[in-house]
Amino acid sequence: MALPARKSLTVLTCALAVTLGITAAGMSGVSAAQGSDRVAQQNKAGKSYVDQALTETVLWSEDFDSVPTPTDFTHTLPEGWSKENAGFTTGEARWAGWAITDIRDWTWAVGTDKRHYFTRAHDKLAVVESQHQRLNDTDRLNTALKSPAVDVKKHDRIVLGFDSHYRQGDAPQHATVSVSFDGGKPVELRRYDADKLSSHEAITVDVPEGARKAVFTWSYKDGHNDWFWAIDNARVSLPMGEVEGEPSAVIDVISDIQGGIDNYKSAVKQLNDMPDPAGAMFVNGDFVDLGKQELYDEFEAARKEVPHASGRDYYTIGNHEMLGPEGSEAYINRFLDFTGQDKVWREEIVDGIPNITVNTEYYSDVDRKGVEPYVKLSDEQLNWLDSRLAHWAKQGKPVMLYNHQAVPYTVTETHSSWNGNDYFDLEAFTKVVGKYSNIIMFTSHTHQSLKAEDWWGRLRAEATGNMRGFPVVNTGAIKNATEPHGDHQSRRLEGNNSSGLRVKVFEDRVRVEAWDFVAGKKIKHVDFPVPAKRKG
Repeated sequence: MALPARKSLTVLTCALAVTLGITAAGMSGVSAAQGSDRVAQQNKAGKSYVDQALTETVLWSEDFDSVPTPTDFTHTLPEGWSKENAGFTTGEARWAGWAITDIRDWTWAVGTDKRHYFTRAHDKLAVVESQHQRLNDTDRLNTALKSPAVDVKKHDRIVLGFDSHYRQGDAPQHATVSVSFDGGKPVELRRYDADKLSSHEAITVDVPEGARKAVFTWSYKDGHNDWFWAIDNARVSLPMGEVEGEPSAVIDVISDIQGGIDNYKSAVKQLNDMPDPAGAMFVNGDFVDLGKQELYDEFEAARKEVPHASGRDYYTIGNHEMLGPEGSEAYINRFLDFTGQDKVWREEIVDGIPNITVNTEYYSDVDRKGVEPYVKLSDEQLNWLDSRLAHWAKQGKPVMLYNHQAVPYTVTETHSSWNGNDYFDLEAFTKVVGKYSNIIMFTSHTHQSLKAEDWWGRLRAEATGNMRGFPVVNTGAIKNATEPHGDHQSRRLEGNNSSGLRVKVFEDRVRVEAWDFVAGKKIKHVDFPVPAKRKG
């Protein structure tokens, strides 16, 4: 059974914030410049958000969110999708091959066992649940989920992107992604035979000469009460291509020093020695272990001994700056004295790129004894933030946004209840930032390793109607690294670990590089599109 078409997008240049309430027909022929000029977009639900065209071309997308699940699960698929099952006649009908559900209903039905680690998922997703299908001894679960035919004519190369959450079962169970052009023989693009949790898959695909249509298939094979596979946010786009020219701006981002002074000095030295000198460094909270003056003095001594080469370093308030018996006002004032600010929020332009820091205005360790929530933002700060984001959206500028605390279901370990309550009023904050797609947000606090698949993710605020949202990046930590462990805990990785980011702004993208300061090498990078230039 298939549903009416609603949100598969076919556009010329992708206005990334139009993924809700605007059909493909409604977007036909919309250019990047036109998308940029429509600053206030009203969708069918009456929600307002900023319609910001970015430097990316999306041919087709599907996030499964329009699929109704009246019993919390369904085998109904979006229009044009199909499913093929083989190899089994027993087991629970609910898990008979690919099904549509969401994280909450999925885990309520079968338990967690790392299913809820899928931080990249949003709302509905497609799931293969092998463990709880309960096949007999001779049956084997084989199920294939096929996309609609995607128009790829006149393109020689495309990129299949999707978010994936795969836990490997016993051999010979495995999974594949394949493509077929114009009904031809499927070509395997990727194979899964080991755990790969909460990953973003971007697979470059060469289009045969003369090909017109492509169908993509996600196949789970030879399962027998094994684990699971879930996918979400499938899309086909055109490659961004190789980066050209030199970056117009470079910004260093570190966090969570917490007394790790030697690691801090080593990291700054390495950043100073890198090609493409940075125009500033942002220290995203927890630069001291407690809020007392002696630790500020210790950090200031290290800062003077090994200054950042730019001479420009900026700071956010972490929870550790607010810990101790002196009270919220004393710790806020100490931070303001240290940074020379008159308010806890700040905007700095670095080589033409706006950087905005937002910070808590109150936290009492005396009352709370280290327990969240940590981030309390006044209406004044939120209104200021909204006005600055609106200004830069109109200017067509990417905005780097910094706050120490993480946002639920964005990056590694934000599935955890420990990181789901850091904001006094998360709804108020996300209603402001969620309207924009030209933000790249940097969060810290968790110390999660930048080697994780979901070291970056995406914030989507349903209340705004902007279901594309914007990227969120984990900054790592100068002191220690952790990984998720159990349902909601984390555990520290052995050895000395120290990591951070280098951000490079190019004409058509923002490249965020993850760096290991102990090994002295880059771990990986990700490219995000930037606001498209207006024409005329």
